[in-house]
Amino acid sequence: MRTPCSGCPGRSRVRLAEATGADPAAVLLSTLAMVGNAAGPEPHVVFGGGAEHSARLFVVIVGDAAQGRKGTAVNAVRRLFREADPQWEGGRITGGLKSPEGMIRLVDDHLADDCRLMLIEPEFARLAATMARTEMSPRLRAAWDGEPLDNTTSNPRRILRATHAHISIVGMITPAELERHHKRLSQGGGLESRLLFCMSAPAADVDPFAAGSADFSDLIDRLRMALEVSRSTVLERTDPISRAVFLEHGAGWQPSTVLPLHDKVVEGWRTLVRDRLPRAGSEDVAALWARSETQVLRIAACYAIGCGSDTVTVEHVTAALAAWRYCAESAETFLAIAAGQGDGAVDRVKARKVLALLHKRGGWVTATEISRQAFGGNVKTVGIRPVLAWLTGKGHIETRKTSGTGGAPRYEFRLAPKSTNLLNKPMTWFFRNFVRDTRRGETMDTGRESKPVELPVPVVAPAEETPAETPATPEPGRVPA
Repeated sequence: MRTPCSGCPGRSRVRLAEATGADPAAVLLSTLAMVGNAAGPEPHVVFGGGAEHSARLFVVIVGDAAQGRKGTAVNAVRRLFREADPQWEGGRITGGLKSPEGMIRLVDDHLADDCRLMLIEPEFARLAATMARTEMSPRLRAAWDGEPLDNTTSNPRRILRATHAHISIVGMITPAELERHHKRLSQGGGLESRLLFCMSAPAADVDPFAAGSADFSDLIDRLRMALEVSRSTVLERTDPISRAVFLEHGAGWQPSTVLPLHDKVVEGWRTLVRDRLPRAGSEDVAALWARSETQVLRIAACYAIGCGSDTVTVEHVTAALAAWRYCAESAETFLAIAAGQGDGAVDRVKARKVLALLHKRGGWVTATEISRQAFGGNVKTVGIRPVLAWLTGKGHIETRKTSGTGGAPRYEFRLAPKSTNLLNKPMTWFFRNFVRDTRRGETMDTGRESKPVELPVPVVAPAEETPAETPATPEPGRVPA
């Protein structure tokens, strides 16, 4: 059975992650953002009262410095585009913007011959700092919405205007920087809800020299074909005059055309998406999820383009919803702490390191293993017990008690399977357990079901074992308090 993940985005996620050790989620979101930008401002989908939404994504990859492999994921994807679409990769990717004028100049109607612009910001924190002293935030909001961009100046010679700008972003930031700049993003007048935060951690230890010799020619061919199909579809659905203009100016000046939604998507939108969206546990998180349906639709459009499809199907929407859920939970995991919801006595840095390790491992991990692998043995288990207890109480992780050496009880931890997740799987299900199926062309479930476990709060040493109550299983579709 062919799935959306067997198209170019899914195959890239699997192959590049295995070759480079980068997080599959970071590879996937980077691929979708670049595919959507390379395809141009059209095709677009119509949603929400006739609003046109092109395949524009603003992705922010969150991971530890030098260890999150954020840049590794982005550079691996750029390597594919360097061969599949060298004109776009070589001329329409930039970064390090210092002012909104600099961004508008690159897509100005008279100064630029291409309205596409892919912003890759390895230092997204610097861009966030720029928003505080410039008009960058409202310009980025307008760019995401597809509105005309211009600069505010009284000098007619310096007026810049871009009426059809197609700007996408892939930024990289550490959890500590995100916490420091979160207030600026939340005060950006809605910019925060337009961002897709993607948690990134190393997927595996790989040979650092293997990626350079890996053969990705089949992925490059698939990517090139997908972009060609998208542009050919645009020409087939447009009028002769617009087609002539497109052929003269190139891919950066595509005529307008609608990427249609399959009838099953339109008829079953509430069941497919709306009823399956998670409910925010706080006002801060609710603000992040304000544009959830629009984000799902845009991701689905990127999937359709990357798969070479001329229609957004149910499979594309289902995959897009799973990807958005991952981004939503990444934002909740990091920004719920950054927004000041945590106990002041809890070390947030330790909490992030614990979450990153459990994200990487994907299964049950003991406190001793957390101490050794997340902190290099420099923090004893007694020092991380308050963090584990707080994360358990907040529902970020779950705890179970097993028999250790000599019959003594032992506590183990893993990321919590939240009731709001797709198929009630852990946050990493879509990107960890869907890896192997793309080679066979069929979906695969691990068969692991979420079961209630004992949640001792606070976590105590084995010698001080205390009875713990088993929480009741939450009702389907409801978020546990």
